[in-house]
Amino acid sequence: MSTVKQNEEKWLACHLDKGMFSDEVAVTYPHTGQFKKSVFVPKTSVQGDIGQRGQVLVKIVRAGDGRVMAVLPSSQRDVVVIAETDVT
Repeated sequence: MSTVKQNEEKWLACHLDKGMFSDEVAVTYPHTGQFKKSVFVPKTSVQGDIGQRGQVLVKIVRAGDGRVMAVLPSSQRDVVVIAETDVT
């Protein structure tokens, strides 16, 4: 049985970079490997240091086909398919 529940807020492992403005951070998922998504999010939604692996607070959504997705706290509420092992 999965430990990730629908609409639950969790921390998603990601890579953190400097944002365009002082109150934001560029979040890239996954933190290593092939690039999937990179967006700007509020600095208050992340844990970790710029230029390092960190975490971003996301809302979890489970698709009917079993895929697990995360809604990122970006202005467009971007969605990315994730690995359950990347959330805590």
